[in-house]
Amino acid sequence: RDFTVNAVAWNPLSGEVIDPFDGLGDLERGVLRHTSHQFAEDPLRVLRGMQFVARFPLEPDPATVALCRTIEPEGLAAERLYDEWRKLVLQGVHIGRGLRFLEDTGWVRHFPELDALRGCPQDPQWHPEGDVWVHTGHVLDRFAEARLGDEWEDLVVGMACLCHDLGKPATTAWLDGRWRSPGHEDAGLAPTRSFLARLTSQHRLTEEVLPLVADHL
Repeated sequence: RDFTVNAVAWNPLSGEVIDPFDGLGDLERGVLRHTSHQFAEDPLRVLRGMQFVARFPLEPDPATVALCRTIEPEGLAAERLYDEWRKLVLQGVHIGRGLRFLEDTGWVRHFPELDALRGCPQDPQWHPEGDVWVHTGHVLDRFAEARLGDEWEDLVVGMACLCHDLGKPATTAWLDGRWRSPGHEDAGLAPTRSFLARLTSQHRLTEEVLPLVADHL
């Protein structure tokens, strides 16, 4: 198994609990920790960590984060990536924490449309929370509180929340004494297409997300 909390077995006949990596202890401590160096054999486990910290009250162990920084997503099929992002959007309770895990492990660089949000400034009058990356995490956390329970609808809206400001890095400038991003809605369409194309070939998903990005104001 990949994480200690995911490597616990129970024998229902004898009542024996098999816990070779102290997963129950990590559950009590609220820690997400990898089981061994073999964790690196499947790069997808980094994204699994992303959605786990968003879904469960677990903080990633620093050694696990450090190991993730050494892993490259080589050979991962798009649909395997998509499945982890889908779980993040549909099951994440604090999705912003999952994005921070992506940033802390350095894996945000493999999603350049998202990476560009980091450090992109916003007018503090309207966005006192910080840059576009932080803002996106807040938007997704609010989305997680208001899902409808319709899986497809929630997936479309959640992906639109993730992508809604992808046009800001290309349009943000200091104008009239403040940071502004004129036209960022339409500018976000191309990076939304490229981001979703990296994850899935589902044309319908992309075509339903794009209007929400274009009209999100």
